[in-house]
Amino acid sequence: MTEDLMSHHTPLSTSFASVASYHASCSVSPEASRKLEKAVREGKLLEAVAVVRETVETVSRLPVSIAVAGDSGSGVSSFINALRETGHEEKASAPTGVVRTTLTPARYTSPRFPNVSLWDLPGMGASGQSLDSYLGELQFGQYDLFIIIASEQFSLNHVRLAKAIESVGKRFYAIWTKVDRDLSTTLLSKALLLQSIQENILDSLRKEGICDPPIFLVSSLDPSLHDFPTLRRKLQIDISNIRCCGPLQALFHICEVTVNEKVTSLKARVSSKCLQDAPGVLHAEDLEQCLKAYRLHFGVDDESLKQVAWSTGRVVSEYRDTLKSWCFPELCRADWRLRLVTCSVAKAFLRLLGWIPCCGSRAVCFFVCMIHSCILHLVGQDTKAILRKILDDSKCPA
Repeated sequence: MTEDLMSHHTPLSTSFASVASYHASCSVSPEASRKLEKAVREGKLLEAVAVVRETVETVSRLPVSIAVAGDSGSGVSSFINALRETGHEEKASAPTGVVRTTLTPARYTSPRFPNVSLWDLPGMGASGQSLDSYLGELQFGQYDLFIIIASEQFSLNHVRLAKAIESVGKRFYAIWTKVDRDLSTTLLSKALLLQSIQENILDSLRKEGICDPPIFLVSSLDPSLHDFPTLRRKLQIDISNIRCCGPLQALFHICEVTVNEKVTSLKARVSSKCLQDAPGVLHAEDLEQCLKAYRLHFGVDDESLKQVAWSTGRVVSEYRDTLKSWCFPELCRADWRLRLVTCSVAKAFLRLLGWIPCCGSRAVCFFVCMIHSCILHLVGQDTKAILRKILDDSKCPA
């Protein structure tokens, strides 16, 4: 039965509506969308890996804009120089000083963060401008990530800025920039001081219902100390996510739609085929073979997973552990309907039904279709889980 279902690749392929057009504006080329759809439809996951890799290479060069904002005199420019590893005396450095005179955003770059623009925004209150006016002029849509700088206190202005950022669906970091000064003037231990600063920032944000952001306590005078190394690592990860998450989500949508349609098409074939072969497909060995055939057809058989693992530099067990359908007993444990229908009592009952003319055959056909439908559904779910893992493992470097 299974061989007949799997032998007609052309009709199966042509039964699918193209899903590539869904993502024309998601940084995924139409060609990549078509290639991925074809690879998933034909169960060629190794080809899917190649498409994902090409897409990641492309989007890893996309520009990212990060806005850095804070009160005048809070050390915004010094922080930008420290993040860029640029000395204040260098020509390319951001100008620093107690009084902020910048009235327009200034753009800075760094080889450490390729294709990333750091925007030094005018200080809040630098020209006597009200915060409402400041926020009104801030073009949130131009920036992918915000860094809110504070040094004396995390004030209401900072909180309102954070709330405005969150309201437009953007993310932000909260960064305290003058830990060195605080440590030199406090009577508290270092641990208590840092805890106090962090709790103050969190309390201020939580009172306004703002989600806890990443918080970093740094000294712009020495970027190797305190939270600066952690900040760099976090920023690298988030830059990668900003570039990749949208395109990878678009690719997964293509995979998901294609797998779902493939499952639906095969279920329809199973229903028509069961009318002919129903009495003979309830044996455990037949179902085991059906499962192997379905896994092969979707590209999640053992050999295909080995190839995918080798191609992605992963251990094959990482992919196999994702599966519920790697063997029939495991599949039965994952679905109560399969456990019920394949137990000894149920199989004996169905064999008896098979001897009853007309209605008995129909009943057997119904249960056989249900078994194959369950298997197909679970193999389809496993295929999507494997594809999701391939995409998650393919996040582009910053």
